[in-house]
Amino acid sequence: MGISIIEKLFEEAKDALFLIEENKCIKQNKMAITLTKVYPFSLEKVLEIARGEGCRLHSTMEKCLDCEVKADWDQAAFPLILQSAQGQQEQFSGSYTEVGQQALLSIRRVAVQDRLQQVIQNKRLIEYVNQAHENERKALSQELHDGLAQSIYSLMLETRQLKWDEQAEGLEAKLQKIDEDFVALLGEVKQLAVDLRPTALDDLGLIPAIEALLHRLTETTGVVVHFIPILETKRFPESVETITYRVLQESVMNSVKHADVDELWVTLSEQESQLLLNVRDHGRGFDFEDVNGRSRGLGLLHMQERAESIGGHLAIQSQKAEGTTVTLRIPSQWEVIK
Repeated sequence: MGISIIEKLFEEAKDALFLIEENKCIKQNKMAITLTKVYPFSLEKVLEIARGEGCRLHSTMEKCLDCEVKADWDQAAFPLILQSAQGQQEQFSGSYTEVGQQALLSIRRVAVQDRLQQVIQNKRLIEYVNQAHENERKALSQELHDGLAQSIYSLMLETRQLKWDEQAEGLEAKLQKIDEDFVALLGEVKQLAVDLRPTALDDLGLIPAIEALLHRLTETTGVVVHFIPILETKRFPESVETITYRVLQESVMNSVKHADVDELWVTLSEQESQLLLNVRDHGRGFDFEDVNGRSRGLGLLHMQERAESIGGHLAIQSQKAEGTTVTLRIPSQWEVIK
């Protein structure tokens, strides 16, 4: 008997097709054979992912913990990254359809248009980062001009006035006032230096730097911060410490500025080989659509960009009148610095 039209369509399909029965492949087409030769992979693992029983980010569902990937999973089109025998990685898209006791797994290479769209998105992200850095430079320039420069100019005028003042009356009080102004100016310089790069982060590490930041926040705003570090004090690579610190700094300042709270809860821990930062408040909360395009929306995007730059993941949950929780996860793809 000749080959039926359906069998011919199956065999000549441009996608790699796998006919599955009882968790085993009972038939595959030409593209599937070629795919498995170039990109050897575990069919069992791909089937777990296809059925939502596994996750791209975690090896078991116990580790997945209802993460965002699982919540948004779609069997009709799920992403895959396969690695060739030479170690080259390639993006694919899979689909999984069950019919009775059998199922059809389809895998196709991500279209050039999709990769081009990713390139465009990356370019836009780079443009945003550059603009964010430029905004930071402008803010620093404004701070130097309106703050330090004006204070120095004022002290300069006061000292010149003493030089030409022939009367000694009140000289001691004037000198005392100038001394106090110099102390205040020095404090401004130190605070500016801390904001640019906290010395505690370089000298002592992440936990002491966070403690110093939160202590200063409480002193200046009155907001009580409950910090619970659930890990031993140790050093991580500079990029991990810096980004964790900056995400925390942005998160707590957002809560202080917008959430109308008098208490915050911060935890830092290691779970499932991940560094986990959690910042929680019970304040006003917000709607993500309401902050798009505004300065706060840019702040959230900046935090997300920082996290993704080292392979981390930032999750923000917020509900009006219920509060906000910011969670940063950084996979342990680093060597702990002794």
